[in-house]
Amino acid sequence: MLIGQSIRKYRVGKKVTQSELAKWLGVSRQAVSMWESEKRELKVNTLRKIAKVFGVGVDDILKSSHNAEENKEDKMPRLAKKKSAKNKVQFQLNAPEAKRVALTGDFKKWAAKGVPMRKSKDGTWKANVELQPGRYEYKFIIDNEWRHDPNNGNTIQNAVGSLNSIIEV
Repeated sequence: MLIGQSIRKYRVGKKVTQSELAKWLGVSRQAVSMWESEKRELKVNTLRKIAKVFGVGVDDILKSSHNAEENKEDKMPRLAKKKSAKNKVQFQLNAPEAKRVALTGDFKKWAAKGVPMRKSKDGTWKANVELQPGRYEYKFIIDNEWRHDPNNGNTIQNAVGSLNSIIEV
């Protein structure tokens, strides 16, 4: 299930029409239709408004779309893979004013809890993660706000129109 399908699921579950949702968001019904059919990308602020309308968190909408993809992948036959040695990778972020920082990404199935990071005296947050060789997308969650790594120019646009940082191990 993609994000648009997840939004449709919440909309139908709450017995809300596309027109009603459009009116609450201040957009056209066609815009809602385009989002639900994945023909137009959502901006993060719009996704936040949709989540608020349905009384859920943005994470709930994203989890619904990720969980369906994971379930689909689980049903596919898998080839036996040779296990690769894991590498310890250190992630760092300078955010001295932050109260809480966590790291999440496709290697953590985008869990909102993520990997807690530790703050050093100089305001730098650090976390070590063991990863197998490969390409990974990730973000920092700084006081509940998801942000890409400002020190990593290797990024990719995600399904909600923001950027994910990329690391190759």
